[in-house]
Amino acid sequence: MIEERPFHPLDYVSVVRRRMWWFIVPLAFCIVVGGALALLLPRQYLSQAIIGVAAPTLSPELLKGVSSLDWQERQRAISQQLLSPAVLQRVVREERLNPDVPVDQVAQWLRTNVEQNISVPHPITKSDSRNGIDSFILGYTDSEPVRAQRIANRIAYVFVEENSKSQIERSENTSEILSQQVQVSQQRLSNLENELRIKKQANMGRLPDQVNANVQTVNGLRSQLESLSNQLHSEQDRLSNIEGQIEMMRQGGTGTTASSVAAIQAAQAHVNELQKQLAVARTLYTEKHPEIARLQEELAGARKDLGAVQQQSTKDDTLATDPAYKQKVQEREASRMRIKELQRASKASQAQIALYQTRVDAAPMVEQELQSLEREVTLEKAHYTDLTQRHQSATTAENLARKQGGERFSVLFPANLPSRPTKPDLLKIIALSIVAGLVLGAAAAIGREFLDRSVHDVRALQTEFEVPVLGEIPRIPA
Repeated sequence: MIEERPFHPLDYVSVVRRRMWWFIVPLAFCIVVGGALALLLPRQYLSQAIIGVAAPTLSPELLKGVSSLDWQERQRAISQQLLSPAVLQRVVREERLNPDVPVDQVAQWLRTNVEQNISVPHPITKSDSRNGIDSFILGYTDSEPVRAQRIANRIAYVFVEENSKSQIERSENTSEILSQQVQVSQQRLSNLENELRIKKQANMGRLPDQVNANVQTVNGLRSQLESLSNQLHSEQDRLSNIEGQIEMMRQGGTGTTASSVAAIQAAQAHVNELQKQLAVARTLYTEKHPEIARLQEELAGARKDLGAVQQQSTKDDTLATDPAYKQKVQEREASRMRIKELQRASKASQAQIALYQTRVDAAPMVEQELQSLEREVTLEKAHYTDLTQRHQSATTAENLARKQGGERFSVLFPANLPSRPTKPDLLKIIALSIVAGLVLGAAAAIGREFLDRSVHDVRALQTEFEVPVLGEIPRIPA
C-alpha cells in the first residue's frame, strides 16, 4: 500500500513560483488600463455655491397666516423654483450656452446637470435656533473649472433675483384677485341685506321676532276690551235709569221745549232728505224699482215719526221751565255720548285685536319666507369674512415681499474655483484596477495550475501512476 504524503503549506509557495507571471501579467495589465483611463477620461469640475435662507426679520405674530408650508413643502417649492424654466433659460441666454441649439433644449440639459448637484445639509425650516439661517448647496459640473464657477454663480444669483421677483408678483396677483373677490362678495352681501331689509319692512309687525310683542299687545287689548265692555254695560244701565226718570217727569207734566224743537227739526230734516233721495231715484229708475219702493217706505215712516214728535212737542212745551227736567236731559245726552265713545273704543280695540292676531298667525309664513334669505346672508357674511382675512394676509405678504421683511434668499458663499476634478476619480479608478488585476491574475494562475498535467512533486507522481516512490533527488541549482 502506498503511503500518502501529507500536504504542506510550502506547496502553495511552489505553485506561486511556478505561476508567478500568470499572476503578474494580468495585474500589470489592469493597472496600466486603469492608469490610461485616469489619464484619458475627460475631466469634470464641480463648482458649488451656498444659498442662505434668511429668517424673517419681523415678529411671528405679524407673519402668522402669511406662510403655511411645512419644511418638506418649502424644500420642494425651492427646488422647483431653482429648476424652473425662467431661471435656467435666463442663465442659458446670459451665458450663451450652445447658441446653435434651441434655448429650451439647453435649459433641459442644464436642469439635469444642476439637479444632480443639489444637496441640503440640514432640513430647511422656518427658523434655526442655532444660527437663524438655513442653507442649501447648488452645483454645476463642467470640463473647465473657470466656466463651472462662472455658471454656478450665475445660477445662484439669477435664482435669488427671480425668487424675489416671483414672490412680489405672486403676492400682487394674490392680493389683486382676493380684492376683486372681496368686492364681489361685498356687493352680493349688500344686495342680499337690502333685499332682506325690504322684505322685513314689507312684513313689519309680522316678523318672527315680534311674535312675543304682538301676543302681549293682544292680551293687553283683550283686557282693555273687557274693561270697556264693563263700562259700557254700566253706562247703558245708567242711561236706562235716566230715561226712566225723564219718562216719569213727562207723565207728571214736566218737560222741556228745547228738546221738542230739536226733535221736530231733526225729524223734518230726515223727511226732507228722503224726499230729495226719492226725487233723484225717480230720475234714474222706474216707479216699480226696489230702490224707489224702499225710499217711499222710509219716507212714510219718517212722516209718521214727524207727526208723533209734533204731537209730543205740544205736551213738552209746558216743561220748558223745569230745572230738574233740564238736568236729567243733559245727563241723558252725556250718557249717550259716553256710550257712543265706549262703543267706538270697543270697536277700535276689536279691530286692533284682529290686526295683531292676524300678525301672530302670519308670523310662521313670514319666517319661512325669510329663512332661506337669512341663510344666504349668513353664508355670504362668513364667505366675506374669510375673503377679508385672506386679503389682509395677502396684503401683509405683499408688503413683506416688497420690504423684504419675510423669508428671503441670498448667496451665502459664492461658487468656488475647483482645484481638482470630481470626475474621473483617480483613486477610485486605480483601486478598482488593482482589485481587478488581483482577481484576474489569481484566476489565471489557478486556472493554469489546474490545466497543467506535468508532475512536479511526489504527491502528484503517486496520484498519477499509483506506484510507490523509492527515492527523491532534490533539485541541485547550477
